[in-house]
Amino acid sequence: MDAQAYTTAVFSKTIAINAPAKLVWAALTEPHLMKQWMSPDNPLEIITDWTIDRPIFMRGSHYDMPFENYGMVLQCQPNVLLSYTHLSSVSNLADVAESYSILSFALAEEEGETMLTFNIRNFPTDAIYRHLAFYWNVTLEVLKRVVEGAVQL
Repeated sequence: MDAQAYTTAVFSKTIAINAPAKLVWAALTEPHLMKQWMSPDNPLEIITDWTIDRPIFMRGSHYDMPFENYGMVLQCQPNVLLSYTHLSSVSNLADVAESYSILSFALAEEEGETMLTFNIRNFPTDAIYRHLAFYWNVTLEVLKRVVEGAVQL
């Protein structure tokens, strides 16, 4: 399949989380909580202040392979919407706009439950599409368990 075929594709998943939006938001934006669901078994350093047009860095290792994910915050509306660009050092792609995927998290709370809609778009290659779709399909379920587990405490 042509590597450019996925640049217009969108990976989307919506999950219901039995917790208020403020708790889901905290899990999405507070580095010490993000580590619990993004990389529970591996070291991960997350650096950002969530200011629009400011950077986000995620550094760690996966199976002894060091990586750095880099991007810029695009949108940050507490308890409602978070969006940022994403480029991984593992991809070996040039640091140009076409190499970045865009991740977004939209939250909608109703009666103490939060519907989280996650989207990724702008995949520079088929391999990146497959990797990110696989990772986020699993990781969003981990996020749900972590947040719902915190509610039970």
